[in-house]
Amino acid sequence: MKRMDLILVFVVLAIAGAIYFFYTGTAETGAEAVITVDGEVYATMPLSKDDSLRVETETGYNIVEIQDGYAMVTEADCRDGICENHRKISKNGENIVCLPHKMVVEITGGEDPAADMVVG
Repeated sequence: MKRMDLILVFVVLAIAGAIYFFYTGTAETGAEAVITVDGEVYATMPLSKDDSLRVETETGYNIVEIQDGYAMVTEADCRDGICENHRKISKNGENIVCLPHKMVVEITGGEDPAADMVVG
């Protein structure tokens, strides 16, 4: 690689890192975790209360836990287990998806940044 190529790679990575930290740092903390199965709301869990829920689907189960203001999937009987390995979520708009069970855990209820003004 030439010197200018290295500089270009460094600049692109720096810009990408800045954008990532800007968006993750400015996201609002959500108020609840909405669990849907096959597009239908299965349950809503407040992030302010530690709780656990076994989500039964036609193809298996997932265990969703709320702990210290974060939502996570702690157990699942799907073959890939990607949802179990996902990090904890708490920011508005974040989600955890289990494709084999058609289950989504989405954080909602925080301040909606798109609706910050009322026009009369």
